Amino acid sequence: MKTYLGLTQHEDRMIHGSDGRLRMVRSAASHFAAAGLRGTTISILANDAGIPEGTLYAHFGTKERLFREAVRNNIDTRLRLLEECLRSVRFESETAAIERNAEATVTVCVGGAGNSTLMSWALLEDHDYAADLYRNEIGSVEFVWNRTLAERFGDSHSHRILSIQLVPYAVRACLAYGFWLAALRHDAGGAAAMAQGFVAGIRETASALLSGRAKPGYDPVSQRPSTG
Repeated sequence: MKTYLGLTQHEDRMIHGSDGRLRMVRSAASHFAAAGLRGTTISILANDAGIPEGTLYAHFGTKERLFREAVRNNIDTRLRLLEECLRSVRFESETAAIERNAEATVTVCVGGAGNSTLMSWALLEDHDYAADLYRNEIGSVEFVWNRTLAERFGDSHSHRILSIQLVPYAVRACLAYGFWLAALRHDAGGAAAMAQGFVAGIRETASALLSGRAKPGYDPVSQRPSTG
């Protein structure tokens, strides 16, 4: 029997059943992450999902719309994983909190459903759309970092220093590094090891800012005098 969209009841349940649409989006995301938007055909996506091409068109309209939904879901997943990583962690100091935030931000870009390769493709192939999403992701990650600091240390002077002078720069650096590791196809274990060295510099920067060792014009991420 056909539904009003012309689908069989089995096909309709695949999408409208428990998490059916999300499964289709995630299945498509794996192909888009491997070959990009232009390198992935609708027939490949439909075959992998085990449904006719018309079913995908009926629910997503175009391949581009499916791609964009996959990208949005990828970002949402990455933010959820970041929050889960930080939810139950206890920190002995603000600098330790910054280090843990930085490490988690890098590593969630590499492993599993949060892998940022898909977002990198979007920035290359659908730049105007993806650039806004990326700016929003940066803002969301900044919010998570600042909320983590506020929940653990309140509205302290140290929190205000880090929030203004470090967090915006460190978040961008961590996302860029995580995206780079994902683009190079590092696995989660290798990325975690590399992230430890990277975030140690950010922790040192946080320590320098709080101790007053950082001077005016200080670059809070590279720890070099700013040239701009």
